[in-house]
Amino acid sequence: MPESFSHTDGEWIQEQLLSLTPAARQKAVARYAAVYLETFESEPVSFRKENRARHEANVRLRLFVRNHGRALQGYTAEPPLAGAQQSY
Repeated sequence: MPESFSHTDGEWIQEQLLSLTPAARQKAVARYAAVYLETFESEPVSFRKENRARHEANVRLRLFVRNHGRALQGYTAEPPLAGAQQSY
């Protein structure tokens, strides 16, 4: 678990971390704590500090897990060819 986090989010954070490899998990934990502390300290309004820090750290963790989770499962795409038209 990260050094700094809201205990309200503890269970959710553990669920997210379990889907990562141990190396990616360590990276995610370190970054989560850094983002949480940085946001907490930068928020000028005292009663908004924890909520803002939770939001920023949780959004980043969710995106990290989504992006790295797909890559770990082998979801990749061929890069587009130069000059080729893409169909959406």
